[in-house]
Amino acid sequence: MKLRYLFLLPELVLLFFFVFPIFKRICNPGNLAGILVCLFLLFVTLFPQVFARWICHLWGHLGGKIGLSAVCVLTAAGLVFSAVMSVQMTRAVLRHPAQPETVVVLGCKVRGTRPSRMLLRRLEAAQKYLEENPEVSCITTGGQGAGEDIPEGQAMKTWLVEHGIAESRITAETTSKDTQENLEHAAAILQEQGLDNRIVIITDGFHQYRASLLAKRAGLESESESAWTNPLYVPTYWVREWMALFQLLVLGHG
Repeated sequence: MKLRYLFLLPELVLLFFFVFPIFKRICNPGNLAGILVCLFLLFVTLFPQVFARWICHLWGHLGGKIGLSAVCVLTAAGLVFSAVMSVQMTRAVLRHPAQPETVVVLGCKVRGTRPSRMLLRRLEAAQKYLEENPEVSCITTGGQGAGEDIPEGQAMKTWLVEHGIAESRITAETTSKDTQENLEHAAAILQEQGLDNRIVIITDGFHQYRASLLAKRAGLESESESAWTNPLYVPTYWVREWMALFQLLVLGHG
């Protein structure tokens, strides 16, 4: 067996991780980018001579040299950025609250009136944290999007009350459209209620680092309490977070 074929198995496994979420109605820039990269790597592995001829042909022209050099520089920069972001994202996942603070549960898809599977995991994490810290209040965040019969914040509050958390402890924020607004509106609620600006953000681990940056923008000091994420979905969402962090940190858009 040629050595290059040893790369086929990990490439195919990685491709599976990016394709599988599509069958669960999860399709976003993360798995689309992952699929394209995997297909490119598979092509290079299976047809290295063809790929080498294309590179040699391009390198034979000035425009080709400039283009290939630009691609190499951008690829190297992208790899460095992704590595640095992955370290920061992992640190955010591993960071836990030093002391009990107001819980802010970030919004996620609601199907009709019931939480999606991913949102359910966040609510289970919130329920556990609130049961362990009975003096802590909670803000559930998220407006009403396409395919949702009620706002995400209201659906989350209803679920938590149904699962034993006192309604008086929960404030539902129901107008935000994205993570930045989740946190900005939560900050306004904290101010209205005279609560401290220190919070515990409950969301999926891959989302925690960007959420902490947006919390800081909103004038909040945050800690992380991460919900469990199905490992089959992590690569897709992890790559999507790289893109969102590039947009936030490099392009300046939240």
